[in-house]
Amino acid sequence: MSDSPLSDIMGEHAATRSPESYERFVTLFRTSTVGIVTNGTPVLDASGRLVAGSDLGAGQTTHGDGKARILTFADPEAALRNFGPRFNVGVSGAVVLQMAATDADCEGILVNSATEEVSLVISKSTARSLVASGGEAEPPRRRWWNRR
Repeated sequence: MSDSPLSDIMGEHAATRSPESYERFVTLFRTSTVGIVTNGTPVLDASGRLVAGSDLGAGQTTHGDGKARILTFADPEAALRNFGPRFNVGVSGAVVLQMAATDADCEGILVNSATEEVSLVISKSTARSLVASGGEAEPPRRRWWNRR
């Protein structure tokens, strides 16, 4: 195994397409930090900390089928080493699952491997199921990824 555990399991699933490898992938995704592209502007709060501005959101892609999905990058350190800065923030997979599960304009998550040309999709229904199972991170008081 390399230093890119999420990418490793993505490669395994691409090779086997087994339900077991996909289950391992989504389980590891939920507990991993992944890279995302944010768009919009953070602002300073009264104590000088950066917080979400009203226009801050997670970048999406349509990945060939026209369905909007949150664009993520597995194993941020390996992704930076191998491909350079394609994302601008690291976020818990649990938070990304919450984002996909609750955003009406989103059909799921596209996860790009950090070590090979492999991308996997986590559907909105899978994200909802994972969030409902109780493994999600404590949701923020204001959902910063949703501009509405």
